[in-house]
Amino acid sequence: MSRAGNAVIERTERQGEPPRPPAFLDRRLFLGDWGWLIRDPIDLLRATYYVGAVVLLLLGQFDDAVRLGLTAILVTLPRIISVPRLFDLGFVIGMALQAWGNVFSLFTNLGWYDSLVHLTLSFWVAPLFYICLARVEVVPDLTGPRKPSRNLVGILVVTLSLGLAFGACYEIYEWAVDKWLGGNLYISESDTALDLTLDCLGSAAGGALLVLWATRGWHTIRRLPASRID
Repeated sequence: MSRAGNAVIERTERQGEPPRPPAFLDRRLFLGDWGWLIRDPIDLLRATYYVGAVVLLLLGQFDDAVRLGLTAILVTLPRIISVPRLFDLGFVIGMALQAWGNVFSLFTNLGWYDSLVHLTLSFWVAPLFYICLARVEVVPDLTGPRKPSRNLVGILVVTLSLGLAFGACYEIYEWAVDKWLGGNLYISESDTALDLTLDCLGSAAGGALLVLWATRGWHTIRRLPASRID
């Protein structure tokens, strides 16, 4: 460090104030609370959906623009209900795989891409459903004292069930689009079975994450201000 830098630290210490960390070590840089519009790095990722929708509209790709715009609204919901950062970030990334995969035709060009999306989305969507139900006191909250084993098993089972229900509803959606809207989403029975299997695995892993969240002391279902995170 330069002499000038050392002098600043020494002067600050003499005044009884701890030296400020470098800007790149400031937790607010990563955890946010920047402002009301762009709150954190997750909001920057969220903004790419809106920007992408406008760009696609200007390029004349109306269908892709509408789908991306609807996805932008969907990924804004976790911000509105202020879920913990990890689950907010995971959902934004998972939906990005879905949305941008459609825009760039990755589902048709990459044989493994659909499996990746099913596994990733179910991993993040299933816990998010549980958190939303906990908010309205339908299922046990993750906060509070240490949970007994039966409650932890219940968290895992309910999260797995929610993820499977989400996957089943999506398969019904694909069938309905093909039957009544002339879509081309359905491939085969074996593909549907594979999708549901991946949904099951992803949801189970998401439930395990919630159990870990509840047992390791990270038991909050709300986004905490950066100043309150140790």
